[in-house]
Amino acid sequence: MTMAINAIRDFTGRGETKSSELTISPQADPALSKVESTQRQDFSDMVKEFAGDVNALQFEAGRAVGDFVTGEATDVHQVMVATQQAGIAMDLMLEVRNRALEGYQELIRMQV
Repeated sequence: MTMAINAIRDFTGRGETKSSELTISPQADPALSKVESTQRQDFSDMVKEFAGDVNALQFEAGRAVGDFVTGEATDVHQVMVATQQAGIAMDLMLEVRNRALEGYQELIRMQV
């Protein structure tokens, strides 16, 4: 893709208004194509990744509670933080599921 920019002016304060034409042709940058591919993640992949993260938080909270019960962990605040993080993540996942389900049901009810 080539883009021409016309009427580039020199605003140096010397009063010169010389114009020229500049042609820009972008080169393929491998880093940009990698960023674009990661930004174009499918919704299903994103949901799977999120469910995996929620699952990991649930296991971490269970491990923290187990460590506290057995006496290996003495900091009750860390146990509470882990359980709250897991609970909030689960609530968020359920809310995303409910919204997706509501959207699907709305699509089903549409008349063609």
